[in-house]
Amino acid sequence: MKKAIIILTLLLSAATAGAQEKHLFRLGYGDSLFEKMAFHDSDITSDYKYSGHIFTDYHYSLTKVTSVGIQADFQSICWTEKNMRSRNYDFSVMPTVRFTWMRSSWVRLYSGLGAGVLFAFDNAGGREFAPVFDLKGIGVQIGKTHWCGSVDFGFMAAVKNMNHIYMMGSRLVSVSVNYRF
Repeated sequence: MKKAIIILTLLLSAATAGAQEKHLFRLGYGDSLFEKMAFHDSDITSDYKYSGHIFTDYHYSLTKVTSVGIQADFQSICWTEKNMRSRNYDFSVMPTVRFTWMRSSWVRLYSGLGAGVLFAFDNAGGREFAPVFDLKGIGVQIGKTHWCGSVDFGFMAAVKNMNHIYMMGSRLVSVSVNYRF
């Protein structure tokens, strides 16, 4: 009986390993380079703190090359202005498309893009919306099993008008832990 269970388990594992994973879930972190360059200490503001970009996304593979999904991204910036602590929170949601242009047993190379909406909130009750765009010039996914990791090189941009540039070159580099199934 034990032999049959072991053989059945091995056969199911082999069948599952050979199947193409249709779903990808990612949880990651990206830099805040634009925010650090644009928002810094001045005569009236000081003590800036940045959360970086915390993001998650889900992708569904339509083919071996193309997948579609949705991404959510969050970041916050805190600073002191005239002895008062201020906070800004940016939350963005966007549909995405991804193109895997090189695939081996351990490595996948891909590019992608997304467009959606950014919701900006602050602790003074301010609320604004702006279009947001995400471009992944190149992404590298490494891992042979269901669990893998990724490094993306690209940028995010959110601009309402010339007076409201929320990000322009954020998430130049991001890393994520992924689960394929």
